[in-house]
Amino acid sequence: MKTKLSLFTLLFVGFLIAITTIQFAAAEDPRVKMGLAALWTFDKDTVQGKDVEDVFRKNGGTIIGKPSQIDGFRSEALDFDGAVDLIRMGEDIFFPSVTMEAIIKPTLGTRNPIYDKYNYGIQLLDNNNVGIWIRADTANAAKHWPSAYVPFPADGEWHHVVGVVESKKSVRIYLDGELKKTTEAPDPISIAYGAAQKPTIAYTQHLGGIWYAGAIDEVAIFEGALSDEEVKRLHTLALAVKPIGKLSVTWGALKRAMTERN
Repeated sequence: MKTKLSLFTLLFVGFLIAITTIQFAAAEDPRVKMGLAALWTFDKDTVQGKDVEDVFRKNGGTIIGKPSQIDGFRSEALDFDGAVDLIRMGEDIFFPSVTMEAIIKPTLGTRNPIYDKYNYGIQLLDNNNVGIWIRADTANAAKHWPSAYVPFPADGEWHHVVGVVESKKSVRIYLDGELKKTTEAPDPISIAYGAAQKPTIAYTQHLGGIWYAGAIDEVAIFEGALSDEEVKRLHTLALAVKPIGKLSVTWGALKRAMTERN
């Protein structure tokens, strides 16, 4: 009876800690209320071997290649070689309206895919313009690829990039909290076009495969199209607030505690 009571007590306490941790993190980080759906910080404790943790949900990624862990803008970051390094997610992420956020320091002069779902993404072009694009669901081939691009700073510093898709309305690109360009996109993202593809970071399958060269500190995905004011707030948070970190108790640690106690 004593053993059963101890197990029950430990599980109950662990459950309360998990709930409290999630509630605290939600209250601490305003991005949760903005529709945060996935967050890869690339901090040291979220990268274990080939596994990259999504610290908000359960959409972890698998590292291909050997990106280096370096000092980032907020904590640690990953530095990709532009040849083989990439991260492939285990689960699909799709929203008709979506916001993509990243903190990056790319190697300029080459095409650099930042986040790619095959039917939408954010990237840099060979001419060092950064932007957002979608594959639209329309029979008109001339309107298949709505996009918005602006020059990326050549100062070699970290910069905050946000791409917003507002379904059946527009695509927008923001740089360091400021709206830089809006392009009309009257047709929605083609679901069928990207149905077989999982999201990737630092890679796109388009054009036979293209890899990102440079550093990425953090990538976040939001359900819905964030407003200008919300994107400004994201930039302010990027400058002033530490990442959320882990949002739940690690059940492996809890199990180890149970084993040691019994």
